[in-house]
Amino acid sequence: MARPPEVVFDFVADLHNEPRFNPDASNIVQKTPGPIGLGTVFEEDFNRVGHMVTTIDRYERPSAIGFDARNSKVDALVRFGFAGADGGAATEVSCTIELTLKGMMRLGERAMAPAIRREIETTRGPMLKSALESAD
Repeated sequence: MARPPEVVFDFVADLHNEPRFNPDASNIVQKTPGPIGLGTVFEEDFNRVGHMVTTIDRYERPSAIGFDARNSKVDALVRFGFAGADGGAATEVSCTIELTLKGMMRLGERAMAPAIRREIETTRGPMLKSALESAD
């Protein structure tokens, strides 16, 4: 995407921006005071899994950020990587997610988790690019 890694990293790190590239996310509230960084906690709602507590558990600006999102139905470890391209004027973004389903959802984990993971990993990049391009 046509933004330097620092800009893309900061946009993703601030989960208040998440609904702009994740249509399942809403009602994001930062629960810890101060600037966003390692250990920052957010609460947010997701269409399919409900209310989650999300903690930034990796913060290596501008190259990598990780989110640990949990509730009674699912644990999700989301990892974004950012690499400079085009002399630093653009950014290549990677996204991986590890899901652990809980309770009754665990029965369908073998079938559901890979499909959910694939959908997130393949759709978030284009949606993030679109959100950043419209951020001006």
